[in-house]
This record gives sequence, C-alpha cells and structure tokens, in this order.
Amino acid sequence: MIEPFVVILPGAGSGLRFNSDTPKQFQKIEGKLVIDYSIDLFLSFKECKKIIIALPDIHLFDKKIFKQERIKIIEGGDSRADSVREGFNVLMSLGHKENILIHDVARPCLQSIEVKNFLNFFSTSKADGVIFAKPSTDTLKSSKDGKVIDNTVDRSLFWEAQTPQIFNSQKLFQAYNSFGGDLSKITDESSLFDNKKENILLFKGSSNNMKITYPGDLQLAEHVIMSSKE
Repeated sequence: MIEPFVVILPGAGSGLRFNSDTPKQFQKIEGKLVIDYSIDLFLSFKECKKIIIALPDIHLFDKKIFKQERIKIIEGGDSRADSVREGFNVLMSLGHKENILIHDVARPCLQSIEVKNFLNFFSTSKADGVIFAKPSTDTLKSSKDGKVIDNTVDRSLFWEAQTPQIFNSQKLFQAYNSFGGDLSKITDESSLFDNKKENILLFKGSSNNMKITYPGDLQLAEHVIMSSKE
C-alpha cells in the first residue's frame, strides 16, 4: 500500500546550459510543457495530497501551469536546493506531515508504473528515505587537479543519484536543521543525510529517466516518451 505523500517540484532554474530564452521546463514535447509531464504524473496518484511548484517568476509563468486545488505555486530560491527548502517550509506551514517527494521537472520521461513501484518499495521498506538511482556503467577516474589521473575507482561502488527522492518529513526536517554546510551547493536532498544514522535506500530506476540539460536532449526525451506510448 502506498502511503500518502506530498510533492515538491523545483522548476525555478534558468538552465544556463540549455542556452535558450525559454527555460527548459517551459519547452514543449508533443505539444505539452516539459513541466506538465511531472505535474500530471503525480496528480494521477490519489495518495498525492499536495504539489508545491517553485517557479522563477510566478507572475510570468503560473498561467502556463494547470490549475488544480492540490497545486500551490511559489517563487523559487536562488538555487535548486533553496527552492526545495522553500517548498518544504510551505508544506510545514500548511500542516502537512506526509512523506516528502522531490522530483526535478527536467525529467519528463518518468513512467507511472515506475513511480508506483518506487512508492510501494518505500512504504514497505520502513526506510527514512529512498532515491531513484542507476549504477555507474562507465570506468571512473579520480583526479585532484582535473588534468592528471590519480586513480581508477571501483565503479561497482558508485550510483548516479536521480529523482524522484522521497523522505519521511520529520527526518527531512531534522536533516535540514542539523545541516551546517552551504545549502546552495546541495544538488540532491539525500546529501543532507550523508554521514548520518538515517537509513536512505537506493531504488534502481530505468535508463529512460533522463534529465534534459542541453537542447538536443529534447529530441531524445520526445523519442522516449513516444516509445512509451507504443
């Protein structure tokens, strides 16, 4: 059984590497905004009680977002991590105590069955958190100066962190409060639990859960989405 959850969708990034006046989350795939794929996906779960969407400018972009009572739009922070924290604070202020799911809206290829399996795994695992991830398949090298190879790293020990990520809300609250580093440098929320006693598990996701970073990724994402409909 899937436990109730709330969602934070950080979508305030300007996407400098995407090199477009229109942020990648507001590009279109098959006539649909990239961000809408994530919104529609989580709205399809009755266990999803609220979706907080952090945008770069709510006055400029909120009209493009599907209006629904479970959705609340906020203005994002200076970094992705700041936007997630703002979304978390809003959920706490609204009295939500459900599990917190975080997903990057630049990953529009995520399938409902994968999310269902992910949520079921979390609900039955009794873990404090679970993250989508994929094992590293390339040979990994370490280099202190970015020029000279220092060592070849055992890739079997390494996983690439993705989203969605889901956490017990109280555990995430404690992780935020005890974090003493620079929040803006955090690129995924599971990092808040590094070297702590909480039990954060890996969930092996499919290779289709790609992230749009460069303009050419739109065509690849479109191919993945179209293939999933066949």
